[in-house]
Amino acid sequence: MDDGMKHSAPVQVWPFALTRSVNTGFRIVAAPDFLMNGGRYSLLHDVTAGDPTDDAVYSREYRGQGPEALYLLYRVVHLKARDVGLDGEYAMSGPRLTPLVEGIVCRTPAGPSATQELFAEVHRRCKADVRAFFEADTTAHPVAPFPSFDAPQTGETVRVVDLDPYVAEDTASTKDLDEGRTSTARAGRRTPGVRRLVTAALSAVLSALGLRTDRQTGTVPGDGGQGPVRPEPARGSGAGLHAPSRTRRLARAAGAVVLTVLVALVIRKLK
Repeated sequence: MDDGMKHSAPVQVWPFALTRSVNTGFRIVAAPDFLMNGGRYSLLHDVTAGDPTDDAVYSREYRGQGPEALYLLYRVVHLKARDVGLDGEYAMSGPRLTPLVEGIVCRTPAGPSATQELFAEVHRRCKADVRAFFEADTTAHPVAPFPSFDAPQTGETVRVVDLDPYVAEDTASTKDLDEGRTSTARAGRRTPGVRRLVTAALSAVLSALGLRTDRQTGTVPGDGGQGPVRPEPARGSGAGLHAPSRTRRLARAAGAVVLTVLVALVIRKLK
């Protein structure tokens, strides 16, 4: 980011904010609209490292897989009680102080000066959504998209801590069904749907082979989890424990065929 006090032309920046509530984890509350539209706003959670401090702000470059880099300038502080309608000095998440990240995203390296006025404007724009999220206290609360604004060109500068650039790994877009939004997952990792399919198919095969294991303990169901309880053959029937019935032999043969097909499909899927 530029350390100068004044720019010849206004710099376009996009505000963002992250915090938590009493019963939620750390969440993105407000994000630039262009990141929301592109389904990339989760990067804010990854990039904004740093300890809470009132004496400095952080500057960090984000390098994704595309040609465009992003430049973040943000501060990490503790959420004030008055900003969420509470008494006292700080808003608490249970016994803990509540962290608050406020900052801007710039799409050019010649970003704005880090000033008290800049962060006061970010705070003014995001505080209503931060309060709404904190009071809702649920992960279902939607992320608020924000347009750009002209960064203040003058003001009282604050100390900037430059962090190493964040370089994103290869990502593959997947759909987060729980929150109804687009998120990212590492390329090559099987999606939850594929894992469920494989698990269900393997369970069916094991059941057909008479080897289905217990879901919780991993042991074959039986008395005390030690092994299967086999019925004692009827006296005089000539049947024994080592003489499987024709039905069981057919089931095992069918299971072997299904298992072979399943393994082939999984290998093809993961290529």
